[in-house]
Amino acid sequence: MKSLSAIALAILLIVPASNAQDRVRERDLEGTVWKMEFNLKEEGDGAFERIILNAVDGLMDEIDIQLEFGKRGHLSVWVDAFSRDEDEEEGDWRINRDGQLVLGDTDSFSSDDTVWMLDGDLLVPFEWEKGRLERGDAISLRRIRK
Repeated sequence: MKSLSAIALAILLIVPASNAQDRVRERDLEGTVWKMEFNLKEEGDGAFERIILNAVDGLMDEIDIQLEFGKRGHLSVWVDAFSRDEDEEEGDWRINRDGQLVLGDTDSFSSDDTVWMLDGDLLVPFEWEKGRLERGDAISLRRIRK
């Protein structure tokens, strides 16, 4: 019985750790360029919503958003929509005390209560919902250049 309790305790300690995201460090970001990727297909609750989101997801393939993380928290954001309009915006970034990336606001987007954490080779967003961080899977950032 004692060994069963020890195994159960070990499982409770190991399973949450395997689902945990990695802390972000400045050295992970400085001098790198990341591409925003969209996955809207899985977000809809009903069939009609999924059909609409599938169409929107196809349009999002035509929008290229890249973020370059510079030194001392400088952020450059490039948006190229439909290979016509390339726009560059400036912003800032920082790592909070919990090792989460916080993006500053630019003209095109507001970070609100969103923080980003590493999940393998992706930066994934998390938002505060009812006092807990909830993972968002519709958007992620993938490093394309060091």
